[in-house]
Amino acid sequence: MHDLLGLFATTEVFVFVFMEVSFNVRLVKRVLVRQAYWYDYLFVILLFGGFSIFGTYTGIPLPGGVISSIRDLGPMVAGLIGGPIAGIGAGLIGGIHRLLQGGFTAVPCSIATVFAGLIAGLIYQFRHGKILGIWYAVLLAIGIELFHGLVTLAIARPLSEAWDAVRLAIPAMMVADGLGAAIAIIALDRVPELKKEDEPGSAQRPE
Repeated sequence: MHDLLGLFATTEVFVFVFMEVSFNVRLVKRVLVRQAYWYDYLFVILLFGGFSIFGTYTGIPLPGGVISSIRDLGPMVAGLIGGPIAGIGAGLIGGIHRLLQGGFTAVPCSIATVFAGLIAGLIYQFRHGKILGIWYAVLLAIGIELFHGLVTLAIARPLSEAWDAVRLAIPAMMVADGLGAAIAIIALDRVPELKKEDEPGSAQRPE
């Protein structure tokens, strides 16, 4: 519980500020309304990849080099707003950085971070770029962290230590990333350009 509260206290306020500011940057807005140039997507990759690195640095260190963090949130949001390329790109930045930090969970954590961006990006494609609702985004974040735990159990050894890492880190990450995903969707709903799509005479965004 201490780790969970610590991860929440050190990250969620920053998540709110970061998302509010990021979604109002012109380059990001063009991605949101699907009128982006290639360098807009590159900016999104670098921005949310950097946020993934921030998630690692603000994480809670646990025994064995394990880090309970919101690292997966950046690639997930990048994928949800920009598709698979943006999600994978941000995931590679955060994942490679995590790999360089070391620890017996470095490889599975890095893989999970890349897959967080890929999964979110595939959902973006399936929904044709339409933004998820809050509860769906929360469930997605929880599902990604469950996947993260499964990858850790499948790869990290010894298994007993991998189980301890998952047991200690994943519940906190599920809560922190779930709240972060909700904050991201709330911030997206405040973007004026997206609201215009719901006005009469404009393309409707399905829920």
